[in-house]
Amino acid sequence: MTRTSLGFRWPWRNRWPRTPFVRQPAPWTLRRVLRAALAGVGGLTLATMLLGIAGAASTGAFTRAWNLRTELLPIAVQDRGGAPLGVIDHCREGGIPNAVPCRESLSVPLSAISRQFLLAYVAKEDVRFFTHPGVDLGRLPGALLSGAGGSTITQQLLKNSVLAGHFDYDTGRRNPLLVLTRKASELVLAPLVTLKYGRGAVFAMSVNSLPWLGIGQRKGIYDASRTVFGVEPADLTLAQSCFLVGLLPSPGKYLVANDTPPELATARFRWMRQQQLLTLRILRDHSLITAGELAAAAAEPIQPRLWRVEYAGDGAEQRVVSASRNPAYRNQPEPVWALQSLVRRELLSSGLDPRRVGRLVLTIDGVAQAALTQRVTGEGVTGPRPAGVGEGAAIVDVRGGGVVALASSTGGDLSSEMGRQWAATGLRPVASTVKPLLYSVAFGQGLTQLSRFWDRPTSYGPQPIRNNSGTFLERRVTIREANARSLNTVAVQVGLEREAGLRRVLASVGYREDPGNRASPALGTYRAAPLTVANAYASFVNGGQLCRPHLIAEAYDLTGRPLPLPVHTCEPLWNPGVAYQTFDLLRSAVSEDYGHLHFLRPSFMQRLLGRDRPLGAKSGTTDDIRDTWCAGVTPQYAMSVWIGDPNGVASVPTGIYREQTACRELGILRELPHELRSVSAPAGITEASGVAVPLPGETFTNPSPPGRAAP
Repeated sequence: MTRTSLGFRWPWRNRWPRTPFVRQPAPWTLRRVLRAALAGVGGLTLATMLLGIAGAASTGAFTRAWNLRTELLPIAVQDRGGAPLGVIDHCREGGIPNAVPCRESLSVPLSAISRQFLLAYVAKEDVRFFTHPGVDLGRLPGALLSGAGGSTITQQLLKNSVLAGHFDYDTGRRNPLLVLTRKASELVLAPLVTLKYGRGAVFAMSVNSLPWLGIGQRKGIYDASRTVFGVEPADLTLAQSCFLVGLLPSPGKYLVANDTPPELATARFRWMRQQQLLTLRILRDHSLITAGELAAAAAEPIQPRLWRVEYAGDGAEQRVVSASRNPAYRNQPEPVWALQSLVRRELLSSGLDPRRVGRLVLTIDGVAQAALTQRVTGEGVTGPRPAGVGEGAAIVDVRGGGVVALASSTGGDLSSEMGRQWAATGLRPVASTVKPLLYSVAFGQGLTQLSRFWDRPTSYGPQPIRNNSGTFLERRVTIREANARSLNTVAVQVGLEREAGLRRVLASVGYREDPGNRASPALGTYRAAPLTVANAYASFVNGGQLCRPHLIAEAYDLTGRPLPLPVHTCEPLWNPGVAYQTFDLLRSAVSEDYGHLHFLRPSFMQRLLGRDRPLGAKSGTTDDIRDTWCAGVTPQYAMSVWIGDPNGVASVPTGIYREQTACRELGILRELPHELRSVSAPAGITEASGVAVPLPGETFTNPSPPGRAAP
């Protein structure tokens, strides 16, 4: 035993003596247990807060959460007449690694949303939303442990916006640390967002950005109500509202395919029905609806547009007998849906941050866009396209290169994917649509439409050249007739001495050389997209000027002030006399009896209604018939259509080739309103037997091709 100076005895020797005022460890009293528990909770809270701060800071979420309204506010897009085309999200701006695809959405005020939906949403997801600061402490332990359940509406909003694509959500990764970090970040950010915007604004932002990912990549109550039931948000019934809210835990179950087994489809819809009834019971438990309202809503036979459902029984006992996909269902996204990647790219190339933009006016004509989309993605003018056959088409205004309409059928499923705009980005051999550009080069070197060449067997190096018809006229023909008949023999002869000049022109207008194809470029071996081809043809009616195509006419910031855009300039590609001759050359394929496109002549009714615009066109088909083309031009518009195999493997059906399907689509040009009804002949041009030619002694020389077009 050891005695201290104060007379206390220690029961054991201790090399590091403690304070003499404590004889032994204090007993674990209730008070001490509570103090230790509170200290542990405090330490855990501090650790969670630090983890959340680190997670939010590492993803830049603090700045994005503070500017959440701007982050979620989409760009309103209008056509050139001011008609709405839809909106564009900002979900992939600023290099943010957000895996959620950009989706069209339209924000609507709470006053324009059914009260039944708002009640159902709050009751099911966060009944104490209007009393807590963004975090519900009573639900916090469950939220932290599960990573999903227990989140408040504010936390869900943050998860689906500023935190999407980080940690475990929409990244394909999932482990406890990532889940905890994301939940901790929500815990830190939620009160900040509530403080900045208030509960009402947070609630409005939430209902306008709910991620119904399974419903055609739509988000927000506006898109969900219109896509699922075909009604405005204000017109949702109680039964419809509870059906939509019930989908939120697993919206992907809403989708059903034609080949989904009947048992699986029925089981899936029964699950949705159970979720709807669960939401109704929650509303009743919170006294937000009466027993009569619950019974009436439960007895309503819900029929979503995508589904065909058969019920049996009456009232609340009504049950689902069978469910399958509705074969008549059609889902067309907003027009800007397929254009948003191109618009975003053009904004960035113009030096504008899309997040600063509040409204855009495009060069698109809404009526023309709708008509072209219906042709390309629907049944076209000759019936539906067979499986594996894609189509892309573009129309540009020759006065500056503004894109009037652009449509593709070669992207993803329009009901769930944004789809690739093949009409603007795809590259396929342009075939005989290159010939007018070849003859324009020749017209700048002394040839005219009346210059004659033999149509007989010829060759390009060791390669024999044949016509698409498989025969030869065995006589001399004019360039005008050769183009109208699309004779390859004449094109190769004209191109032999002018190949270098043709290659420079093709590079200038944006065509791409195919290194693996050694055939003559006069036969269309270079590759281009329909938009590029249409833009090249526009040069034939605007005095020989080449204007780079663009989509954006006006841009305004979030306050409505105009934003600066680059000046869209045009550069000379052809001498005006050369351009006019080529336009006249293209018209011969339609107007002359030997022309291959006589079906494009104006009908009696078009003449009667004054729609007989001058129209010139040229078709083209690759040897393997994997690509069929047509390009045409009127005094105001140029258009190009491609139909073929997007993968360049299979040949298109013979009927599409024989019926000149691509060229029949050009009939839409005569339906467009024209301010320019004719093309005036420039100085130095005269007519010889109805053919535009230079005056005697007049020689036209083309300028040097401008710089290469941007891809």
